[in-house]
Amino acid sequence: MEEKKQTYGNVPVENGAREVILEIELNGKIRFDILLYTIYNHYKINYKIVNAHIEYLNGNNFGNVKLLLKITDDEIGKIENYLGEYKLLSCKIPVLQQNKEAS
Repeated sequence: MEEKKQTYGNVPVENGAREVILEIELNGKIRFDILLYTIYNHYKINYKIVNAHIEYLNGNNFGNVKLLLKITDDEIGKIENYLGEYKLLSCKIPVLQQNKEAS
């Protein structure tokens, strides 16, 4: 019997992956589109934008964004290192999984 692999969007997900909301504070040092491009294309992580409040001043991006990621601890460490390079403030919030039972 073939084991069914978990996916998130179209991307296969490793065992041990969990959902995390990553909050990023944009400080004008990196463009928002470049940030998303890097997360998706370089780190191969799908994301969903939960909330975003971004202001564009003279080509610089300021504000905050919350992304929902299905990610392993190793991958979140890589993303946090990337954000640290640009001194972006961030925090991660684990998403609590609720069991849905039929009444």
